[in-house]
Amino acid sequence: MNTQSRKRKYTDKMEPENGDLIPPKGKYQVIQDVDEENLSNILFGDSNLFLKSLEEAVNGPQRAHNVDSGIESGTSEEETSSRKPAWTDEDDAGIDVGEALKAQKRKLPSGGINNRKNKYSNLLKQKYEAIVSTPNWANLKKTKSSLADSDEEILGSCGFIKTAEKTSLPHRLLEFKKLKDLNTETYTEGPYINSVEFHPNSSVALVAGYKGVATLFAVDGKRNSKLHSAAFEKFPIFCSKFTKNGDEVILGSRHAHIYSYDLLTTKALRYKLPTGITQCKKFIVSPDQKYFAVQGKWGEIHLFSTSTKDKLATLQQDSDVTALEYDSEGNLLFGHSDMGKVTIWDMNTRRVIHKFIDEGCLQGTSVAVSSSNQFLATGSAQGVVNLYNMQDVLKNSQPKPQKSILNLTTSISDIKFNSSSEMLALYSSEIKNSIKLYHINSKNVFSNFPPFESKLGHINCINFSPGSGFLALGNRKSVVSLFRLKHYKHY
Repeated sequence: MNTQSRKRKYTDKMEPENGDLIPPKGKYQVIQDVDEENLSNILFGDSNLFLKSLEEAVNGPQRAHNVDSGIESGTSEEETSSRKPAWTDEDDAGIDVGEALKAQKRKLPSGGINNRKNKYSNLLKQKYEAIVSTPNWANLKKTKSSLADSDEEILGSCGFIKTAEKTSLPHRLLEFKKLKDLNTETYTEGPYINSVEFHPNSSVALVAGYKGVATLFAVDGKRNSKLHSAAFEKFPIFCSKFTKNGDEVILGSRHAHIYSYDLLTTKALRYKLPTGITQCKKFIVSPDQKYFAVQGKWGEIHLFSTSTKDKLATLQQDSDVTALEYDSEGNLLFGHSDMGKVTIWDMNTRRVIHKFIDEGCLQGTSVAVSSSNQFLATGSAQGVVNLYNMQDVLKNSQPKPQKSILNLTTSISDIKFNSSSEMLALYSSEIKNSIKLYHINSKNVFSNFPPFESKLGHINCINFSPGSGFLALGNRKSVVSLFRLKHYKHY
């Protein structure tokens, strides 16, 4: 067969005109609008099949981990069974010490292991073991519990220096790998991907967007298999959050109602918002998952119960709310405004306890608190991100930031700390590929991220996985790019 005929032909049509990532054509089917009465028919797949798939996605990696982790030695004969050499040179077995010394024109003391009739391979083996000892990887009587030796041990026996285990995130250069797109099996949630949420307990991610479709994927970086999809008629999803320890998802839109989707029963319930609340585009869930706070109009913040979806209270600040954030314990609520002032509420009393002016900010756009409660970051429409020490913020009305990050030049769309409070992600949707990862300890951004000539498009949402092992970037072309952050070993 002519190999040239098997090569794919390159055409100009394969290259996007505007540099955005565009999903492959023909990989998905358009979901038609249907009545709310038939919402159960919108959910793709049987509920029992979905639960089975979700269980396999969760338990699959755990079973593999148990196999690779090895078994304790000394418990059975099978564990201490001998291994066989991977390869044996038959020519070496036929060479005597005398023949080898004669060919090399060398002389050795006679007797013992140097006996001229002994095998030359045994002589070399004994001398090597006397000097270096037998490496673990070459031990034929090695137990199964030690079969999981790392490559570092092999390299160490070959003259390489064994590096010490890393404990903190290195600065300057970030170790990462671009993986297959998270929603590579669908590309149906956009075009605007408005929300990417990682499950708090399982290696599962939720992708939702403007088309009103929410999809669950098993996060492995290789296949990213689709687990389940749900479509909502005339309900473009602007925000989605896991609640009830990951068993439920709350979805908000520009309409005066929200949806609650139960992952166990694969059923959706519609809740009408109280009179006066016309939309639920932006909301956050408290760390204890008991409440969710909705950004309202005219400086209002509406507090709801996640269990009953009832409105509990309304908080008020001086100007329009542009961003909300809880501290890691849920005791404090921070609200940024379009006037550059941040308001802090005590959620036990639901009263304002402090206000401060965000330095250099004319219009606030985002706010984030680190999981350690040590840092608070704010973003502005002027493209500036200020990083504050939390204690300075709580004590002063005009605190000085530890660092003003000026690497982006357009309005900051959102900012987010990773789980270890070592890194801060900031991005702007106005320019393609406009994202930076800031190393907090060194006070510098990683120079190698985003990758050179990357085509991430206009980034519309970002999120870290619970253990910071993955970073997901959703854009405005139906694509969710997925990166593996190699420093972090867990999902």
